Amino acid sequence: MKLIITLFSILLLGIFKGFSQTKGSIKTIKEKYTIITDLLEKKELTQTILQSNCEDNNSKNIQIGFYYADDVLVYINHTYNQGHNNYNYHYYIWDNVLIFYFSDHASWNWDYECAPKEQEYANEVWTYEEKRVYLVDETPIKCLYKTFEEKSIDRATNPEIELSSTIKNKNIDCNKTMIENILSSYKKLLALQDKEDICNLDID
Repeated sequence: MKLIITLFSILLLGIFKGFSQTKGSIKTIKEKYTIITDLLEKKELTQTILQSNCEDNNSKNIQIGFYYADDVLVYINHTYNQGHNNYNYHYYIWDNVLIFYFSDHASWNWDYECAPKEQEYANEVWTYEEKRVYLVDETPIKCLYKTFEEKSIDRATNPEIELSSTIKNKNIDCNKTMIENILSSYKKLLALQDKEDICNLDID
């Protein structure tokens, strides 16, 4: 019986230790993220922007931004829109290692039902999806997800409200396929730093 209790105590200690380490790592990542975003907001980073309106990109309007602090890459922003969809991917880098990934996908459709009869146009309904991934040595330690809708008519009446900040993130499984896709896209973007032509991209 004592052996069972001892083993159980060791197991609990291991779980608690792992949780504490993860919590500490997330705190460190958030601190580094804040440093990078502050530099971005103050426009203190050197940037290189690549743009493309290539027909062979299936009508995608692509932009890739590389941001450097003293010639060291700290942030990549990859955006493109296609039809009713806007995609935005953010990669935060510290000591040449990806530490945080954030993506937001926005799509819209016409909202004919809620438009007043006297109104000559339909309102828009936007659907948003956001993902956040914290990484240590390219291994995910926490993955978050949120989704929500916003109508243009609501935005007109409450323009000061940032809806995303009112919606809570949900913890999701850091599944292998999702992480492999993120790291694959990240490495493809790294290879484009010295390119001028970004047509024929296969990065999503």
